[in-house]
Amino acid sequence: MTQEDLSRFGRNYIEVGSYSEIIYPEAGVRFIAIMDNVDTGSLESNEFAAFTNLFNEWYPKSTSKKVKEVKKAKGLAGEHLGAPPYGYLRNPDDKTRWLVDGEAAAVVRRIFSLCMQGKGVSAIATTLWKDRTLTPSAYKASKGIGVAKVSEDPYCWETSAVAAILENVAYIGITESFKSTRLGFKSKKRIPTAKDRRAYIENAHAPIIDRDIWEKVQIIRENKRRPNKSGITSMFSGLLYCADCGAKLSLATANGYAHFRCSQYKRTSRTQNCTQHYIREDALNQLVLKQLQHFLSYLQQFERVFIRRQIDTTLAERRYELSAKQKQIEKDEKRMDELDRLFRKIYEDNVSGKLNDERFCKLSDGYEAEQGQLKREIEALTAEVSQADMEVTNVAKLIAVTKKYTRIDELTPEILNAFVDKIVIHEREKKDGKRTQQIDIYYSYVGIVDIPTDEEMREMEREYMRRTTRQTA
Repeated sequence: MTQEDLSRFGRNYIEVGSYSEIIYPEAGVRFIAIMDNVDTGSLESNEFAAFTNLFNEWYPKSTSKKVKEVKKAKGLAGEHLGAPPYGYLRNPDDKTRWLVDGEAAAVVRRIFSLCMQGKGVSAIATTLWKDRTLTPSAYKASKGIGVAKVSEDPYCWETSAVAAILENVAYIGITESFKSTRLGFKSKKRIPTAKDRRAYIENAHAPIIDRDIWEKVQIIRENKRRPNKSGITSMFSGLLYCADCGAKLSLATANGYAHFRCSQYKRTSRTQNCTQHYIREDALNQLVLKQLQHFLSYLQQFERVFIRRQIDTTLAERRYELSAKQKQIEKDEKRMDELDRLFRKIYEDNVSGKLNDERFCKLSDGYEAEQGQLKREIEALTAEVSQADMEVTNVAKLIAVTKKYTRIDELTPEILNAFVDKIVIHEREKKDGKRTQQIDIYYSYVGIVDIPTDEEMREMEREYMRRTTRQTA
């Protein structure tokens, strides 16, 4: 067997050495590499062939490393390294960019809408199948886009495909790069990369789904509504929490009525770690519907008052606290600069001999420890100050949600998920011969909202108008 050189035979130095030194001689095969002077049938054969094999392997290894670095730079720059997901197409003018595919994007939006309506991935897949919606692979094949495999039934959606769409950050304009990596340049097997080691590039392409909807869907997915033993599901499942122990309320049925009770009580009823916090689903439905109707009416009539009140309440309670934290940040940053000057001074003193090595190490260690503590404190304080700005932004987000509805006649999973983050159920109390039960509704983005009476709202509106008139006078 003759080759031009050893590199043409192979670049895996272990395998090449095994064949040339063991397998071929035992099989009576004479191996010749002309350029490297290797001949297994001659005593004058190159004795340094093993080193040649090693260098032959080093070359593709080095090339692989360089290719990885180039791809990493492209990924960090926002270029798309892989094929676009369902809903996007490659830009014909720039293969590294994506364009929205209107037809497929409509299906993606529908999938998110169905999830907001309370449907699970299995129910969504069944709905798409009944409507004869092409699966992603079948759709791409119909458009002449090459795919690895198309299912026999082009309308049979897999639940895994639906789940992958609902969890894909690409649909909010984020590119997620380096999701997997190869074990090495010799192996074709890919292993998933930990999420904290992946790169996420914002605004890399046009989004298909609003970020608020995407985040709501992730919360819904975390609180999956699974049927109870009777096969019953509820749109409230995953949203109800016990006011006393903080556990979720579980769904059950008795005497033909669906109801919720504290899951902690259910598990430890004998030890009485908590109480039932019992509430019937139909009663909860009516109560939440009434509250949402009142809340929507309130915002429609007194939007400006609501915004002003939420912002004033948020900042009034924290204005002094935030001011103190801002001053502390400035103080810490000033101390950081001072420590940098001290570092330079003790270094110069150490070099000039004014400060011995032992004293220098002791001072520098102390300064480094203080700087580390200051850095962590600055980061924490900055995050808290930024959170106040976020709270103001959240008010605007809730207003945007309410703009989508002129009135609410019926409570649906979509409306519930759009308006409510969670509902806290208190234990029933008996006062003056009547049973009462407090329900706390935490609205999306802003939490509990204290809704004033109509008369209070009108007075607040008048006060707001008077204040505005004085400011513009």
